[in-house]
Amino acid sequence: MGISTAIRSFDTKVLSAKATQLAFSSPLEDGAFTAHGDDTWVSESREQLRANRCVAIPTETVYGLAANALDAQAARSIFETKGRPSDNPLIVHVSSIRMLRSLYHLPAHGDRQIAMPFLGTNNAALEGQHLHTLLSDAEEADRRQGGDGVWPEIPRVYHDVIRRFWPGALTLIMPRPACIPMEVLGGHGSTVAVRFPSHPVARAVISACGLPLAAPSANASGRPSPTLAQHVLHDLDGRLPLIVDAGACDVGVESTVLDAYSANAYVSDTLSPCILRPGGVTYEDLRLMGGAFERLRVYRRDFTSAEMEANPTTPGMKYRHYSPNAPVFLYYCSGSTGDAAANQLDQMQQTLGRLSGKVGIVTVGNSGPFKAPAVELVEIAVADAKELAHRIFALLRRLDEVDRVDAILVQGVDDANEGLAVMNRLGKAASHHISC
Repeated sequence: MGISTAIRSFDTKVLSAKATQLAFSSPLEDGAFTAHGDDTWVSESREQLRANRCVAIPTETVYGLAANALDAQAARSIFETKGRPSDNPLIVHVSSIRMLRSLYHLPAHGDRQIAMPFLGTNNAALEGQHLHTLLSDAEEADRRQGGDGVWPEIPRVYHDVIRRFWPGALTLIMPRPACIPMEVLGGHGSTVAVRFPSHPVARAVISACGLPLAAPSANASGRPSPTLAQHVLHDLDGRLPLIVDAGACDVGVESTVLDAYSANAYVSDTLSPCILRPGGVTYEDLRLMGGAFERLRVYRRDFTSAEMEANPTTPGMKYRHYSPNAPVFLYYCSGSTGDAAANQLDQMQQTLGRLSGKVGIVTVGNSGPFKAPAVELVEIAVADAKELAHRIFALLRRLDEVDRVDAILVQGVDDANEGLAVMNRLGKAASHHISC
C-alpha cells in the first residue's frame, strides 16, 4: 500500500451546470444527449478528462473525483489528488449500457496500437467501425448459443437488477475488462466495480468525454464525503483543474455495492448475493428482486472475510472513512423509538456533562432540551433516518468546518432501510461508540 499526495498545483476553476438543461436520447442503452444554455462545463470537463486530468463532478450520491478509467496514470492521479491508499479500489462510472458493453471489446491495457475510440453513443465514426461491428457480432453469437442476444457481455444475474435500479445509486461487481488497468482495481483482483449514475450532469460529462471514469468521492482521503461543490473546494482547492457545480446531491451517501458475480457471492455453491457497502439502494429494495436475492447478505452484518478485508474489491471495506477533525460520539440502541430513543438521549446528556468547549449535537425526531452549562451547544434535529442519510455528511462538515465544534454527538438510528447505510458511515466516522 502507498499513500501519495498531489504533486501538481492548479488554479482550480468552478463552473456551474444545470441538470434541467440536458436531454438524453435513451434512458439506458445510449449516452447521446443535447445541452441547452451555457454548456461551457461540458467542453472544459471533456478537455481536462481527455488529457487524463481529474475533474470533480456531481452525482446523485456525492461529488466524485473523476479521471479516465482506461489510463493507469490517470488512475494514479486520483490517488495522488486525494491522498488515497493505492490499494483501495476505484469504481468505474459509465453513461450507457453501450459504453459498458464496449469495454469488453477493447484491447488490453498496455497493448494498444491505435488511439482509443470514444464510447457510449451509437456513432460508428466516434466508436470506430470495428468496435461497432463487434457489439453486433456478440449479440448474434449469443443468439446462436440459445441466448436472447441482450447484453451478452454483462452477467445475466444482473440484467433485471440493471433494468430496475440503473441509472442510479447501485454499483455492481463485474468481471474486469482487459482494458481497465490494475491501478483502478487497487492493484489486485479480477473484478471491477461499475456504476451508471443517474445525475444528468455526471452522465453528460461521461458521455461528452466518451470515456469510462474512475471516480471515488471528491474529498481528501478519510474526510466526510462531499455533497456540495464547496466541500470539494475546501478539501482539494489547487489539487485539480476543474469542479463542476450542480448544487447539492440528492441521495447524500455513496452507492450501494452489490456482488452477485464473484466467488464471494456464493455460499456452498449456492448463489447468495451480498451487499459489500450499503448505500443509496436499500437491502429491502434488493431483496424484493426475489430468487437468489431472497438470500441477500450484508458484509460485516451477516458475514466477514479476512481475505476480502486484506484485498477489497470495492471502496469502503478496509480503511477508516468520513471523519471530521472533531471527535464523533455515536449513540446506538436496538430500535430508535420509545425507551431506546430515551436511553440514547440520556447517554448523550451524560456525555455532555463530561465535555467542555463547543459541542454539536445531531438528534433524530423529537428530542428533549439538553442541559450543559459548561459547553456551548449547536443543536441540529432531523426528522428521520432518511433525512439523516441525506444530510449526514453535510452536517458533519458544517459542524466541523463552519461551527468549529470541539466534539460531535450523533443519535443513531435502527439499521433498516436507509438506516443501514447511515449507520455504516457513522460507525466509520465515530471515534467513540456508546451502546445504550
